[in-house]
Amino acid sequence: MADSIARARLDWCIIWLLLLLPVALFLPALPIDETRYLAVAWEMRLHGDWLLLHLNGAPYSDKGPLLFWLINVAWAIAGLHVWIVRLGVLAASFVSLLLFDRLVRRLDGGDDRLAARATLILAGMICFALFSIAIMFDVIVTTCVLIALHGVLDLDARRWGRGVIVMALGLGLGLLTKGPVVLLDAGLVALLAPWWSATAREETSRWYAAVALAIVGGLAIALAWALAAYGAQGFWDAIVLRQTVGRVTKSFAHARPFWWYFMVLPVMLLPWTLSLRAPWRAWREHFAAGTAVRFGLIWFLPAFAVFCCFSGKQMHYLLPLLPGLAIYLAAVLGNEQGRLRGRWFGALVLVAGLTLTAVPYLAGHANEGGPVARLVKSGTLTQSSLHLFADIWPLWGLLAIALGAWLLRKREGSATQLTLASAAVAAISMLAVAQGIGPYIDVTVAAAQIKQYQDSGRPIAHLAWHHGLFEFPGRLTQPLEKVNWADLRSWCEAHPDGEIVTFYTKYPITATPQLDLPYRLGHHIYFWRASDILSMPPPKAPVKADEEDDTPDD
Repeated sequence: MADSIARARLDWCIIWLLLLLPVALFLPALPIDETRYLAVAWEMRLHGDWLLLHLNGAPYSDKGPLLFWLINVAWAIAGLHVWIVRLGVLAASFVSLLLFDRLVRRLDGGDDRLAARATLILAGMICFALFSIAIMFDVIVTTCVLIALHGVLDLDARRWGRGVIVMALGLGLGLLTKGPVVLLDAGLVALLAPWWSATAREETSRWYAAVALAIVGGLAIALAWALAAYGAQGFWDAIVLRQTVGRVTKSFAHARPFWWYFMVLPVMLLPWTLSLRAPWRAWREHFAAGTAVRFGLIWFLPAFAVFCCFSGKQMHYLLPLLPGLAIYLAAVLGNEQGRLRGRWFGALVLVAGLTLTAVPYLAGHANEGGPVARLVKSGTLTQSSLHLFADIWPLWGLLAIALGAWLLRKREGSATQLTLASAAVAAISMLAVAQGIGPYIDVTVAAAQIKQYQDSGRPIAHLAWHHGLFEFPGRLTQPLEKVNWADLRSWCEAHPDGEIVTFYTKYPITATPQLDLPYRLGHHIYFWRASDILSMPPPKAPVKADEEDDTPDD
């Protein structure tokens, strides 16, 4: 039985990887976050400084170095390409699934069926599938959390030395990836262990001494890097005050209300929120029933409550907690009355497919009237936005329609089918983005123009903060100067032969741009001669502060 479960797991894992592989190969770097992280990795490679991170020539303290080290390892293997980085993230996602499967099998005496269901549920979560190829930190953090929790299970098995080492390694790598948040993602499972671990209840003093030693070990790993990179005072200012305290007490960006995660979590858990059916008694009986479920709930619930209290909120912040919830959902699904109904998810996919098929046609015929024309007239859509939608192939919508129709035909669903269907939906949506919108988020032409000006010694500055958008695509070797709106005229007077570039569209510049390139939804990248800006009347118009602030990433 165990062999057949293992073979089935290998089969669907390979299909899951194959479904997401084209996305990793063809999806360009998405602005602004992914292009920023590639810029930091590029500067690491360019200057050979593997400790102190830089963005646009300035120290970058928002994150740790591990992701950027891994990006450079990928580049060393296959060259300076986005696809090899995405393949690396996809490989980390696959490793996370393997670590999670092994983790669940170590709980409750090695229940292979529970582990198989939980791994399928995690892989099938639409949020996990979408971020499994994203050049961001949360997949790597998830892998680190799983390593740390394997160390916690070693402590539960009274393998004290190994448990401390493995837990410290996972925490240390997580700290090097995204900072102290990993202590919340993994640490609460260990700190609240008496609720799920007999060992923690019977040997409380030894347990907490081992946990404290592991936390100290993890902090030592991160501290060794931080002190080497920043020094004592720089570490305190950049890591402790800016990255940790500032984000918790008052988010620099993405500030959202307390209830926001409750609103987005059901979307993150698709297709299971629409497909998993069980009577209330099954949900109640399996709540806190058995070591595995208790472990999963203590992994998810306390940290989720803390995240709700934080000011800054993003969907992917919860990614390292989703495996814990997957264990509970797998236990409910294993109940004799647990069922999977794929029809509601199929209906949702069908509607999405119909929309994706119709939108290119409607956008291409907006001049003939209809709902799209009304949206343009009302200002909800711009003419440049229409080009983005009109270029999407209807093929992607037809594939989604076929997938939705196939799910609608099935009265009974299986976890494997829904997991692969969810991965297919993620792949279709991201490939549609790559094919339709990809050319409009590719800033290679603008970046090459900037590099040409820099190499020729011609002054060029970006109006407002550019987030390192052009560094990796243009392989820039010099920082791109930033000028604020209030100082624009002074800069142009000091550099009358210079150039101004910006991807913001709300600045009231009436001069005709030298170069106008489409960028993102309804935006443009403009190049102006400084002399042309000086020749226009000085505008008097307020500018939103968020376009001027050097807000850190998420």
